[in-house]
Amino acid sequence: MERLTVRYAISVTTRDRVGIIADVSEALYQLGGNLEALSQTVVWGWFTMIVCGAFPEGTTPEQVKQAVESAGDFIATVLPSHDAPTPRPVEGEPFVVTVVGSDKPGIVWRLTRCFAQTGINIEDVWDEVRDGHIVVIFHVTVPPHVDRKELRYNLEQVGEELGLSVMLQHQDIFTATNALSMPSRSSVAPLTRPTTND
Repeated sequence: MERLTVRYAISVTTRDRVGIIADVSEALYQLGGNLEALSQTVVWGWFTMIVCGAFPEGTTPEQVKQAVESAGDFIATVLPSHDAPTPRPVEGEPFVVTVVGSDKPGIVWRLTRCFAQTGINIEDVWDEVRDGHIVVIFHVTVPPHVDRKELRYNLEQVGEELGLSVMLQHQDIFTATNALSMPSRSSVAPLTRPTTND
């Protein structure tokens, strides 16, 4: 067995259909690759995926890109993983921010800027607009130095300016008080109004 000494992060985008992951993973297997991490989603009918894998020594990014794009109508980007510094994990507590209201430009920008200015890392986000109504759910890590009450106030101020309901809850509280943990892409489950306890 060849030594798997080269690692790449590969992003793949295409119109959604059945069998995409099978086609991409087969192409990478034919190169001798071993998939070590994978995440995918579908938005507006567009499939996107990030794959991290190890390949035999001498495998080039161009070879990986060509193999993936030859397997279907795919757009692939290949980045050497060793070129990217390992990020330091953000320490803190997991919180969930739910946003509900009438859609308008600037909602995601205003809220994410609020997170960025206080050093809050977004771990996951889901956003959907239907019939002019927006629902956004952020999973974030709040560092110890961030005052929770001040953060809640700042988020609510942004919400008030935009005409939105914005609520901050610890992930444990959110999970315990809501049937919804993360909406599916095929339907938006009704949101019950979360409690405001930390």
